[in-house]
Amino acid sequence: MAYYDAPYGHRTSNMLDRMMKFQDRRLYATQKFHGTIYSAEAMVRAHAMLINFCPFSQTTILRKNIRSPFEQINGFCYRDNWLENLLVAGSLAGNRPLIK
Repeated sequence: MAYYDAPYGHRTSNMLDRMMKFQDRRLYATQKFHGTIYSAEAMVRAHAMLINFCPFSQTTILRKNIRSPFEQINGFCYRDNWLENLLVAGSLAGNRPLIK
């Protein structure tokens, strides 16, 4: 295949391929995008948030002692319940980001 011959061509990792296939199945199940660009972006962002906060399998939790991608990246979690972690992280604790 020609694209493998490119000397500086990056190859995707298996983990990225799995995430992209999962997102593709999600988009197919929702019949792609309907409505406005804003609603399409909100749907993709919501899906990404769920992926970041949903717990790993029990085997992974026991083996690595981490519960979710959020905890793996940040090194901590707010609560034991994944849904509470999602709500706390998404709430910004009542603070609004600065608009520039």
